[in-house]
Amino acid sequence: MQTAANPPQLTFQEVISYPSNRRGITLHVALTSGDITREVIAKLDPGAGVSLFGREIGEQLELDIESGVPLRLESLYFGGIECFGHEVTLRVGSISTSVTVYFARYYELPRNFLGLQDWMLRMKVGIVHYENKVYLGPYDES
Repeated sequence: MQTAANPPQLTFQEVISYPSNRRGITLHVALTSGDITREVIAKLDPGAGVSLFGREIGEQLELDIESGVPLRLESLYFGGIECFGHEVTLRVGSISTSVTVYFARYYELPRNFLGLQDWMLRMKVGIVHYENKVYLGPYDES
């Protein structure tokens, strides 16, 4: 049991600063499929069920969008979004991991999201929003 005399300790591999002039936590993300890498901006959103990116990004990675695992996301803000899951390598800072992310069926998704499933479940994430810093490290079960 953790007590005030013995608080929990977390270690992180990376500290990433994000801009204070934008709404939310905006991170630079690199997606790789095969030999193609695309760098994009995404919002860190622990409330988002999956990581979701615009169709044009998937096409730039030369993915056949509709051949992925289909999923329909319901959203209060965007209505229903049809999307398709593909395995890619996702890098934030110096931390890369192979994950399934989803690409929207239709163009012009208003923003990209790093969500809970797959990516965040493989990471330790600390946020000090007052300082505009995200602390990241790969999750290690030991």
